[in-house]
Amino acid sequence: MGNKMSLEDQANLLAIIKKDPVWVREISRIMRRRTHAVVSLIKKMNAMGFVDVKPEKTHAKGRPRQIVRATMLGDDFLESFNRLKIKPLRSNKNDLVKAKRDAEYVNRLIARGKEPYDAFLELNRLVRYS
Repeated sequence: MGNKMSLEDQANLLAIIKKDPVWVREISRIMRRRTHAVVSLIKKMNAMGFVDVKPEKTHAKGRPRQIVRATMLGDDFLESFNRLKIKPLRSNKNDLVKAKRDAEYVNRLIARGKEPYDAFLELNRLVRYS
């Protein structure tokens, strides 16, 4: 995981904490990741508004455990992620070759000072009225 945070890692963390609020070490154990990597992921997701982190209220000695809960935004993200996961993109080599050719064409238009979207609209008008 390191500094890179994939959508799968975010969804995995949200799926873990959706059932019950869990503390950081437990998440680390379940995800089989180092604690500092999980903490980094939680901080980023907290900044994005996906999770809420609160210290556990105990009278025990030592650092209080940080309880991680999913927010409503996090629940929506997980639901959308799961819905999109069942719709895999299908493409073949020809599709990728065409996409590359289209991207090169767009770059040539931009290099010539043309707006790609305007060229697209002009082409649509020509096709529609021909």
